[in-house]
Amino acid sequence: METNSKIVLPNCSHAMCMKCYREWHARSQSCPFCRDSLKRVNSRDLWIFTDNGEVIDMTTLARENLRRLFLYVEKLPLLVPESVFDVYDAHYDSHIK
Repeated sequence: METNSKIVLPNCSHAMCMKCYREWHARSQSCPFCRDSLKRVNSRDLWIFTDNGEVIDMTTLARENLRRLFLYVEKLPLLVPESVFDVYDAHYDSHIK
């Protein structure tokens, strides 16, 4: 069992990495530790085990997303179509027809 990104089984609370869970669940429908049934366990039912270093508060996350957005916008090229600089002349159109 790896020590990174563990998932926690909802019925028995045993933990394992996602790769191990997927490999095990493809072969068996029971917990590899206690043999509790996993027949009705879907991926969305699994809990992700995190430590305090992995948790980010929403204020920090929103601030970081806004900073990334501004960095992205600043890197966009400035494109101005040439037609913006054309001046419309109604007399010119009447001479063409």
